[in-house]
Formats: sequence, C-alpha cells, structure tokens
Amino acid sequence: MPFHSDSSSIKRYIIDCYPQFIAPIEEIEWKYWEENDRIPDGKVNIRLSFVRLSRSFSNLENGYSLQEVDFIRDIEQIFLEADENENRSYLSSEKLLEHFQNSLDRNRHLFEEIKLPYAIEDLDEYDNAYGTNFGQLARTMFFRFANAYVKADGRVSNRKLVGLEKLRKLFYPTESISDAETTKESPLFKNNEKEKSHSLDELLTELNSLVGLDNVKKDVQEMVNFLKIQQLRVSKGMNSAPTSKHLVFYGNPGTGKTTIARQLSKIYRALGVISKGHLVEIDRAGLVAGYVGQTALKVHEVVSRALGGILFIDEAYTLNGEGQDFGSEAIDTLLKLMEDNRDDLIVIVAGYTEKMSKFLETNPGLKSRFNKYLSFEDYYPEQLQKIFTLLCENDSFKLTIEAEQKLLEIFKFLYEAKDETFGNARLARNLFEHTINNQANRIITLADITDEQLSTIEVVDIPRMLQK
Repeated sequence: MPFHSDSSSIKRYIIDCYPQFIAPIEEIEWKYWEENDRIPDGKVNIRLSFVRLSRSFSNLENGYSLQEVDFIRDIEQIFLEADENENRSYLSSEKLLEHFQNSLDRNRHLFEEIKLPYAIEDLDEYDNAYGTNFGQLARTMFFRFANAYVKADGRVSNRKLVGLEKLRKLFYPTESISDAETTKESPLFKNNEKEKSHSLDELLTELNSLVGLDNVKKDVQEMVNFLKIQQLRVSKGMNSAPTSKHLVFYGNPGTGKTTIARQLSKIYRALGVISKGHLVEIDRAGLVAGYVGQTALKVHEVVSRALGGILFIDEAYTLNGEGQDFGSEAIDTLLKLMEDNRDDLIVIVAGYTEKMSKFLETNPGLKSRFNKYLSFEDYYPEQLQKIFTLLCENDSFKLTIEAEQKLLEIFKFLYEAKDETFGNARLARNLFEHTINNQANRIITLADITDEQLSTIEVVDIPRMLQK
C-alpha cells in the first residue's frame, strides 16, 4: 500500500518547520556564489537534501520500493510548484520507481555513505556566525524524516536500523552510551570513587557496603551463586539449567533500584554473562511513539544501545496505555527482541509493587520472561540518617550532635506519615541539599570564615519541614 503523506504528521511537520531555514541557507550560499553557479535557493537546497538522504537509505538495500518512491514524491511536492520542470506528480509509481532506480544505479558511488545533509552544513555555519540554533532544529527535522522513510514500506530491516544509528551518531556525536556516562553516583555508596573495572569479589563487597537493602543483597548473592555453579557444570561437560536472567524490581521511589541495576550490570559483566556491562535507563517516553510504526523502531534503537548490558525500564507499568495507545506494541516488540538477544541482553522492569503486579498480568509473555522478583523495602529512619551522614562525608561536612538528633526526629516523623510516594534515599538527598543551602546562607555574612565553620552543619541549618 503506497504511503500517502497528505494525511501524515511528518509532512505537516516539514511544512511548518522548513521555511525558517531558507534565509540562513541562502545567506551562506551567497558567500560562496560565483558567476557560473546556480543562484542560491534555500528551498531547493532543503529539497535536494531530503532526496539525497532518501537515496542513501535506499542504497542500503540496493534499490527502492514502490512505497518509498511514493513517500519521497509526496515530500517533494512540498517544495515544487505544479508547473515546475522537476515535478513528477504525473508519473505512475512504477514509472517513477524506474526513474529513481536508474538514477541510483548510475550514481550509486555518491550514496554509499550516509552523510550530513548540505542544508545542515550551511545552517551550522550560519549558527557559528550568529549564535543561532538552526542546525539542531534541522537535525530534528531530517532525523524524523529518516525515521518515517525507512518504514514507508511497512518493514524495518536490520540494514535500515544500522543506517539510522549511523545517522543518529552523525547528527548527535556526543550522545554515546557508556558505563561512565550513564553512571551517576548514588548517595548509598560510602565514597565517590570514579568508575573502574573491578573483580567479582570487589563488586560484591561494594554491593554489601550499601546502606540497607539486606533482602536485595541476599537475592543478588543467590543469583551469583547459581550462575557460578552453572558455569562450573558447563566447564565439566554437564548441562546447565535454563533460566531467565531478566528481573522485576518493585518498591517505592528512592529505594535503590537504579543503583542495584547499575551494580548488577558490572557484576554480570565480571561473571561473563554479558559482554559490556553498561546500563541503559529508559522509561515509557523512550519506547512509545505517537503514531503507527515508530514505536517498534524506537524499541529497536533502545535495545541496540543496550546490547551487551542491562536495559532498565523505570515505571514499566506505564507501557500499558489505554485506547489506541502504542504501549502494547512496545511490549510485544521488546519481548521478541529479548528472545532474539537472550545471550547478551538483560532487561529489568521496575516500579511500584502493586502496579508492577498488574503490569505482569497483562501479557502472558511478560510473566514467562520475568520470573525473578527483587523487593526494595522503604528505608528505616536510622538508615535514612546514615545516608544523610554519608552525603555529608562525601562533601566534607560534619554534623553536630544536636543536628544529628534533629535529623533523626525528622526522618521518624516522615517515615510514620509515609505513603507510596515516600522518597526514601531521594528524600535524604533533598534534605541534605536544603541543609547545605541553609548553612551557606547562615555563614556567608561572617567575617573570616574558618574551615570549621565551612564544614559544620548545625541544628539551625536543617529545615523544619520538607515534602516527602
């Protein structure tokens, strides 16, 4: 079925977006114009950039489909008047396919590599000269076009996905996923050492240094023991017991779910269960799109980034939307990719206890893939006080005895009044940030501030009330 973009969001988006780029492009082109050159035309530049980008993607599979031809023809109509010489609206899809294919065959060497569109090159130069942001806006436009183009014929091949990833890296070179970049130091650790490679014993010691989480630590140790025994059986020529490594984390916010997921990624790497040991964190917005076809593509992209590590889906129950929502498409696609990549991908779904239970009941495939559950309990007041104290130690602060007593009283009060939104470690961090802000405001007016005054938190610095 041909793609008709008259009713598509991508065509409306391009129509709304591209006019702002015409003048900046023409200003740059006039700088380099010579007498025999074509007169600068920003509109033509943008149209040709779309066409060239489409040819690069079609070249990945050695040719066009009828749907792709109809797609690019519809996009071209945005830029062409009815009587223009290059207007191809009168051609049948088959004739236009032949024309496009012949042109691609003659010039295939020009489209073997996905390149930055000419329009973006001009806009980047304009931005550098005038401090504007047209280049980034145009990247969004062209990337949305590429996303729509690769699924114009109703299928998204691996070659197209690889092409999209190359384009993404070309457009956004600083957006790389690595263990260092996805790691944010948790207040549950006792120090702020930079990430580095550790042995399994070191990682387990680090895990056990976390405040609280006794049940989770026990579960992780049992999982490690099981995997080590299976590896030993294989080394002796025995069969290993089949098991799913995907996990469900359930509990209230701030109970260390992301911290444990990050630590598990390194533990599994040390065990050789996964090849890279990085963590990719995502939520519903990173998996579910607003129109047909794009959700599966987004899920493929996320899983591709997570291969060799752990994909951590926070508030996973939000994938269960209502009505015409595409959350179910995300779940179905994810389940298939989990099976296809079961040897080098671990998925952890996380969220509130009751909501996660309902979420797993909505799809038989979910319950069969996730058969190990880790419960994250709320922190007790004494544990919250310990987390606060560790934050102080990490940032070279110390509490007076009176401040410690008041702190414990506050945590006891908040713990007794808690509900499912109780912030746990996040609450401790928020209280710490308010406290050091109060301390700074208290001592700023002092003359000759001493090291002792800079590092001491007094009872008056701790806020009287704080939202849970």
